[in-house]
Amino acid sequence: MHLCYVDDSGDSKNGTTLSALMVPVERWSGLLESWLQGRRDIHRQFGVGKNTELHANLLYKGRGRFCESSTEERRFGTRQRAATGRIMLNSLARVPGWQAVTIASPEVRKPRLYAQFVAWLEDWAEACDDHLLVFYDGKQGAHAGQGEPDATELSEMWESAVRNAAPFRRAHRDLDIATRRVVEDVVMQDSRYSQFIQAADLIAYGAYHRHRQERPDIWGEGKVVADAIRAYMRLKNHWYRGDDARDGIVWLPE
Repeated sequence: MHLCYVDDSGDSKNGTTLSALMVPVERWSGLLESWLQGRRDIHRQFGVGKNTELHANLLYKGRGRFCESSTEERRFGTRQRAATGRIMLNSLARVPGWQAVTIASPEVRKPRLYAQFVAWLEDWAEACDDHLLVFYDGKQGAHAGQGEPDATELSEMWESAVRNAAPFRRAHRDLDIATRRVVEDVVMQDSRYSQFIQAADLIAYGAYHRHRQERPDIWGEGKVVADAIRAYMRLKNHWYRGDDARDGIVWLPE
């Protein structure tokens, strides 16, 4: 059984990518411990908050606030942000037995690409004679504020979470229950509270920019984020290496 943590990247014009961190259940705790050691390292070196969300787009573009003190934040420049990405993906790279895969497509509608992605996961799991449980970045209906929500707030949060997840649940429920390898509905996990969704976000951002670097015919001639690519390259021993992949990335033509 594998746990599959998924996040997306791409652009609204040319396409979308979905990246997955796929870890066997027996490797889960070791991988998480190594990731948390990476968090301790960036806290010690740069003052990055231990519970601060590591959002790749903000990290690499010099936005957002990551450090616990104003002094540390002022020192948290481009070089320190790039090092943070490398340290965190290095923390994953040290642990054997898991894989990273990215599915890329000109499809800009995420639910449609997600259905293609789930179909790809089905084929992968069948080839491995295994099963998968998928966690995807999205609203959980959890309360992030102070105190307890009242009944109206709680109802609105849950209704919003259920509604937003509906297209992704449908991709699972359209599978043949007698033969399916992707079990249960998708589990939506808010990236603010999930370490491995944040890891998937760093992977997704780096994979997208690597593919953009290699395939300007698809993505255009825009600037790539070299620091994100360098961090992503640290995972090369964990990339999915099927015949349909290059640098851990599978391109699905429209």
